[in-house]
Amino acid sequence: MKKAVLLLIAVLGVLEFAVGQETITQNSVFAVGKINPSWSYRAEAHFIRGDFLKEAQRYILRPSVTYSFSKELELSGGVSYLYNLSSEGNPATPNEEFNTWEQLGLRHSLGRFKFYHWLRFEQRNTFSGYRQRFRYRIVLSSPIQLAQNFKLTALSFNEHFVHIKNFGFNGFNQNWTFIGLQFPIGNRLLFRSGYRATTIRQGEQNVRINAVHSWLIFKIL
Repeated sequence: MKKAVLLLIAVLGVLEFAVGQETITQNSVFAVGKINPSWSYRAEAHFIRGDFLKEAQRYILRPSVTYSFSKELELSGGVSYLYNLSSEGNPATPNEEFNTWEQLGLRHSLGRFKFYHWLRFEQRNTFSGYRQRFRYRIVLSSPIQLAQNFKLTALSFNEHFVHIKNFGFNGFNQNWTFIGLQFPIGNRLLFRSGYRATTIRQGEQNVRINAVHSWLIFKIL
């Protein structure tokens, strides 16, 4: 456990040195549990800060439920509340978003590698009006044996966001590429953290943002 924590701290330290003041941080807390063998739920809270923890940017709350058809196929639905803080203006101008979403997930394995795909359709009620968006994420994970009774999981994902209008493509929104580590803390907690490269379309140009993204996942049942 100590070796894993030190390794993760060292990785994040190198990333912060590499990307400097351009880094944002996203810290996420998940509470997950099962209602019965087919139904499960998740409650998410995300806290995004700019200038490496110095500036609050966004808060997100996202409860959802999932129905599992099998170990491989699942269907989810939920709502999201986003509170955005603009770094421009004095004082900063807040705006809110409330959205609903549906998601189809698929799992499969190839040797020691596990894959998880999901496709999410969002109906977004934003400060500037109603919008729609598709998000597709592919996750790759593989265990790493550090000690006899302790395993790390190396994982990465790529997520692509596109704007949708009348179920047709309406422009690129953003892309995330993540690489990091995950390890258990006792029987009910998982900790995950790593580096995320984000590309966001702003006006007529794409803006690159570096992020350190961490999750604490609490298993209720």
